[in-house]
Amino acid sequence: MSLIQWSHQYSIGIPSIDAQHKNLVEMINRLNIAMAQGETASVVANILAGLTEYTRVHFAFEESLFEQYGYPETKEHIQKHSRLIARVEQFKIDFEQDASGAISLEIMQFLTHWLTGHIQKSDRAYANFLIDKGVS
Repeated sequence: MSLIQWSHQYSIGIPSIDAQHKNLVEMINRLNIAMAQGETASVVANILAGLTEYTRVHFAFEESLFEQYGYPETKEHIQKHSRLIARVEQFKIDFEQDASGAISLEIMQFLTHWLTGHIQKSDRAYANFLIDKGVS
């Protein structure tokens, strides 16, 4: 069962970024399923590591567009990205030390809230700017 169902409400209107966001949703759902099914800590840690790496790649892609098109809120958005990566890195450490249900629930709640909120607020804000600049 999926934790997050992709829907048009998450689309920001830039197909390449929407595709990356869909991949993030799928990865979060895969992580949730692994945790719910009681997969080993190493399996969950590998999925979490893959999610972290993909998130870094996605952020780098967004940030390259910001730089290319002169997005005026680049610095603030990059700071949000940095805070998220730091938080996920801390979750990885916490999970390695204690793979309990409590930390699993905390990770999933955070990732779900972050992804849906970040897409609908922060990413939607830059999307309008980039679309106006001709990014499609």
